[in-house]
Amino acid sequence: MKKKYLFISIIIAACLAFYFWPRQKGYIEIDTSGIPATLRLHHGPFSRTTVSSDKQPSAIRVDLYYPQLLQLRGGQDGDTWQIDSSGPWGRLENIRVNKNETTVLKLGPPLLVKTNVTNRNSLVLIAFSITGQAGERYGNVITKNGLRASTPELKIIDEAGKVLAAGRFQYG
Repeated sequence: MKKKYLFISIIIAACLAFYFWPRQKGYIEIDTSGIPATLRLHHGPFSRTTVSSDKQPSAIRVDLYYPQLLQLRGGQDGDTWQIDSSGPWGRLENIRVNKNETTVLKLGPPLLVKTNVTNRNSLVLIAFSITGQAGERYGNVITKNGLRASTPELKIIDEAGKVLAAGRFQYG
């Protein structure tokens, strides 16, 4: 019986030693053209890491990472703006961090806003998508000072410059 407890104790000690063993480090640098960003990554069922677009690259464990949430924040005229992405991730789908190397992630601005037009019988539905430079897709909800910003306006103009229709996008 004592041998059984000794064996279990050795296994637990080995697991703890492996878990706390110094791991090799690499670096992630986020380049968002000067816009502050925070990127939450995971690399296993219980392991999450958050990196930001600080001046220094973030030192993290060598591994393969997957993005979970990206937040871009910026200020203009005393207002704070934020836009989030939870995927799809484009070229950010798998992020490999190698030993003593810096992985540079170019994401965020310039943002591409693209309209998507769907024709349903006599209705024309117009939606838009926002994509960053790494192909990451952002949600259509933008916050201003912590509150949902007003919906964007839309004008349909013919070749002569005459406004054919005008309105606002709707959330939902």
